[in-house]
Amino acid sequence: MNAGSHSLTLGRLYAWEKKLYEEVKAGDHTRKLYERKCSQLRNQDVKGNEGGTIDKTRAAVKDLYSRILVAIRSAESISERIEKLRDEELQPQIIELLHGMMNMWKVMLESHEIQNKIMSEVKLFTCPTYGKFSNNTHRLATLQLEAEFQNWRTCFRDYLTAQKQYVGALYSWLSKFIVPEVEFYSKSRNTSQPFQTTNGPPLLMICQDWFNFMDKLPDRSVYVAMRSFSKDLHSLWIQQGKEQDQKRKVDSLSKELDRKILAFQKTENRVFETKLPSLELCELEVDQKADYLKQRKEYLDELRAKVELERGKHQSCMQETQRITLNGFQTGFCRVFEASIEFSKGSLKMYSDLVGIRENPEKVDNSSYIQEDGSSR
Repeated sequence: MNAGSHSLTLGRLYAWEKKLYEEVKAGDHTRKLYERKCSQLRNQDVKGNEGGTIDKTRAAVKDLYSRILVAIRSAESISERIEKLRDEELQPQIIELLHGMMNMWKVMLESHEIQNKIMSEVKLFTCPTYGKFSNNTHRLATLQLEAEFQNWRTCFRDYLTAQKQYVGALYSWLSKFIVPEVEFYSKSRNTSQPFQTTNGPPLLMICQDWFNFMDKLPDRSVYVAMRSFSKDLHSLWIQQGKEQDQKRKVDSLSKELDRKILAFQKTENRVFETKLPSLELCELEVDQKADYLKQRKEYLDELRAKVELERGKHQSCMQETQRITLNGFQTGFCRVFEASIEFSKGSLKMYSDLVGIRENPEKVDNSSYIQEDGSSR
């Protein structure tokens, strides 16, 4: 960073604030001692105590008073040092951060627009495995994609939460420079209410607008789109499981059919190879065996028809998997990028306005942010 390390500046501010706290605490202790000694001196004067005793108490009062003046000057010096760090280091770093965030969201906007264009133009997948039956590898890939998408959603939420907390904490700290005109930000404060102040350090005004602008970003539409696509991915995972179950059923029936056909062929060969003892017995045996073979053949035909029926169901499952895959990415994923585009536009405008406020304080536009439905306010 050209403005220096933000982390180091915050560390130095913390160290000086800690020193100021200790100085004020010690000064307050000295003040209480001073007040007690002053009270003691007044009582001694009233009682007419010996001059030596009064002089000793008066000397202690003067010493404590001198220590109080030293503590005040020390606290003032530390406060000036803190204000100097605030104005000469912290503020330039925040301005540089705003410029960086503005550039980042400009790149993010361009990226999301390209991603959305690609997804909207997808008519089919040219992947060699697309259109083939789902296997455990496909299901695992879907599960991993769902997990990564959930992580993306969590990171997006945490990013906004952390930024709001950071800006709120910064505003709370800066507001202490104009006590008691500003209502302090605290855990008990309703953070849905906008920060309001009309004076104070320039950085305080920037943080006030920053926090209030963030409430106008269309982040909810991004959450909704991400949650919807996560459900699409989970539905795809379930459908792939159904397709696998149907494939296993078809394979099992096909193997059974092959075994039955082989057994039928062996039985048929044995029937025609058997030698009968007499003509009458021959005719009787032939009729019985013919009936038996007919029954077995009918069973094979039924089993073969069942295999074809289940194979057709498997084809339907494959088509449904393909439909969910294509529609899910075309519709669900596109909605995620569309919502991300609107959020990126809102973020870019927010940081552009914050930078603009710094450069042109009199030109402030608080009403031109994107609503949740994507329209302009």
